[in-house]
Amino acid sequence: MKLFKQNLFDSNEYRYMVRWFSPLVLLKTLEKVLPSTFFARYADRRLVHAALDSRLNEENIIEERCGGEGGIRPDDKSEVWVDYVADLGDGFDSTYAVAYLVGRKSIEVDGVILPRADCLVMGGDQVYPDASRDDYRKRMQRPYRAAFPRTERPDAIHPPVFLIPGNHDWYDGLTLFLAMFCNGREDNYLGSWRASQRRSYFAVHLGMNWWLWGFDSQLDEDIDTPQSDYFHAVARKMKPNAKVIICASVPTWLGASLGEASRESQDRFYKGVDFVANIVCKECEGAKIPLVLSGDLHHYTRYVAKETGTHFITAGGGGAFLHPTHFLVKNEIRIKWSRTEQSLEIGQDQPDGESKKSIYPTRTVSRKLAWGNLKFSFTNWDFCVLVLGPLYSLCGVLMLAWNGYGQGDGTSSFSTRFWEQLVTLASTPMFMVVVFVLWLLLFKTADIASQGRKYIVGTLHSMAHIAVILFGTAFVSASVVNLKSIPVFGDDLYFFALLLGMVLIGFGGGFIWGSYLALASYCWGDEPNSAFSAMRLDNFRHFLRLKVEKDQLTIYPVGIDDAPKRSDWEMNENFDDDNPHQDTPAILPKSGHVRQRMIEAPIVIDCANIKPLLPL
Repeated sequence: MKLFKQNLFDSNEYRYMVRWFSPLVLLKTLEKVLPSTFFARYADRRLVHAALDSRLNEENIIEERCGGEGGIRPDDKSEVWVDYVADLGDGFDSTYAVAYLVGRKSIEVDGVILPRADCLVMGGDQVYPDASRDDYRKRMQRPYRAAFPRTERPDAIHPPVFLIPGNHDWYDGLTLFLAMFCNGREDNYLGSWRASQRRSYFAVHLGMNWWLWGFDSQLDEDIDTPQSDYFHAVARKMKPNAKVIICASVPTWLGASLGEASRESQDRFYKGVDFVANIVCKECEGAKIPLVLSGDLHHYTRYVAKETGTHFITAGGGGAFLHPTHFLVKNEIRIKWSRTEQSLEIGQDQPDGESKKSIYPTRTVSRKLAWGNLKFSFTNWDFCVLVLGPLYSLCGVLMLAWNGYGQGDGTSSFSTRFWEQLVTLASTPMFMVVVFVLWLLLFKTADIASQGRKYIVGTLHSMAHIAVILFGTAFVSASVVNLKSIPVFGDDLYFFALLLGMVLIGFGGGFIWGSYLALASYCWGDEPNSAFSAMRLDNFRHFLRLKVEKDQLTIYPVGIDDAPKRSDWEMNENFDDDNPHQDTPAILPKSGHVRQRMIEAPIVIDCANIKPLLPL
């Protein structure tokens, strides 16, 4: 039996990027988002899972739950390697490009040989668009199983994999995430990686008094009591002067700027990352936090706290569509960290230009990419046909109904009919209803940072659609009014032609929508999610490979500027379905490599320069 289907162009088995503006995806996502958002706080599955996990013994918690006193590599304590991947499980090509590198026995990046990591951390949003069993299997598990196949050979290794859920994992109430990755069984594998955690959060001893903590913030809710108790128990058993790497599902520090961000945005940071950090420093004497990691935003940025030396890295490049970087307009963020106001500054190797800054892709490249939204009508044709077209049809029919569906008997010239229809439609009370409803809808859903700009840009966007509806309805109805004079079926033909014409006008609306996204994103960095999800960009993929030594942490940010496309992959003829070897991936790049490079020079963190946090 073939473990992997041979036809890589079978889109059902090897999925393409999620079409976020597809009506089916929008409805499916809405169906998941609403219940998870409104009811998750009343049915927190973290509490249920913790209640069922009654075997937690604080006295032996390090040995039973955290890898033991010797860490995950007790045989060799000189160095431990860790891979960090977040926001994966979208299109096969981009997800597999990262999985392929993560699964190799070693990779060469800019002349540096990096060995396979001793453990893999997945930092949230393991699957898109929602947490369905089929999407988990095909969008997330299949690429990683093909990259690092599971084998029964005696010489095989099985590094641990640790996962924290993101908002997309929570869309089913975390049911599948817990069932797949948190059942605690020793035979639970993702390819050759072994998942053994029992909860949706974890604390792992890497060795040499280095720790890796991953917490579950649900859908921006508070840390639940069992989770807080778990981390308190672990911290009390850690040796003094521990070095802790914290993994969060959302980079809340980006929205926690003092004096500028909303209270809600600041609270998201203080009840998540800051809350967990305070547990570390309160319960473990002399503990330091040299690094905080997160995904959620699908780009790479690195900020450094000037006062404590802590690095805050966002690295959500595991496979999901690219997020822009040019909306991050500030090089410095003021936050409250370790009970004091601190400055987070964008990392920079040398102060000689943007190319050296710790941001990927660069803001210049990101801004230029926004113009891709001018092709919105082509890349999102189903949104134009099935959303904008019917919306325009409904508005047009309502306005026409006010005046008997058409002007005259069709004997006058087209220009006369058109202008008469235009004037008549614009003077109907229904037209004013359409204007108000569309303005309210588009204004409320606009993701524009400045409230003043939101009124101006949101109003112009809605007025453009209203103009398309008004002129389009007048044009189509004036063009097809002669059909009403056909005996018997004239009215039916008229309405059919009218609706078809309005649906086609939806492509004009698609151009308006794309132009709005392009201009809002390019000029001000607004609509960052909608503008870039509409384009489904699968380039600028990345992951982090960390080398942990006694008092030093080295971070290698590995980037892939151009992920291989579907035609760039081929099945590996040397792959043995009956007895696979874990160093023989099932699928290979035809060129032999995926053109990886360092996003920036390796970041070396000397823990002697990291200041311990002050406990509350």
